[in-house]
Parts: sequence; structure tokens; C-alpha cells
Amino acid sequence: MSMTTNTTRALLVSAALALGAGAAHAEDVKGRIQSIDLAAKAFVVNAETIYVTDKTDYENDYKRFEDLRQGHYVEVDVDRKDGRLYADDIEYKANARENKQ
Repeated sequence: MSMTTNTTRALLVSAALALGAGAAHAEDVKGRIQSIDLAAKAFVVNAETIYVTDKTDYENDYKRFEDLRQGHYVEVDVDRKDGRLYADDIEYKANARENKQ
């Protein structure tokens, strides 16, 4: 291998590692809201604390964070960043069967 090939590989590996470090990873969380912390703008589903931001979208019967209720079934698209879960969107489900769609 030439010096150029090794250098190119090293740069590509470094770039890939840099992109992966601290990057957000999208995933879904489905279940009942176990608790809500109004002050922290966070709620718990399946023992996972999920934080909302000003960019969080609300669907179905939800228009804003204050519409969430303990015991509601929800499907939440989340991003995991810096060890926390942040809600991209929160969808209210009328029952558990809808939640499995």
C-alpha cells in the first residue's frame, strides 16, 4: 500500500468515528406515561425519561406538553443524545392495540 492509501484510510476512519461520537440515534419508545415532570419538561415511559424541546411535534389529541397525562399510551420518536432521550414527536394512542401499529 502506498502512503496515500494509508493516509486516506486513516482520514476516513477518523471522520467516521467523529461523526458517530455524540450523534443522535433515532428510535421509538411505546408504552404508558408513568410520570410527568412539568418543571423539567420530561416524562417517563418504560422507565425511560424523555425530555421535550421547543422542536417536539405533538400528534392526535396532543397540541403541547401540558396535554400529556399519566397513564396515556404514547408512541414517541426519540433521539438519544449525550445520554438523554429527546422527543422528536409524541403521538397519543387511544389504547394499547393502536400502540402496536
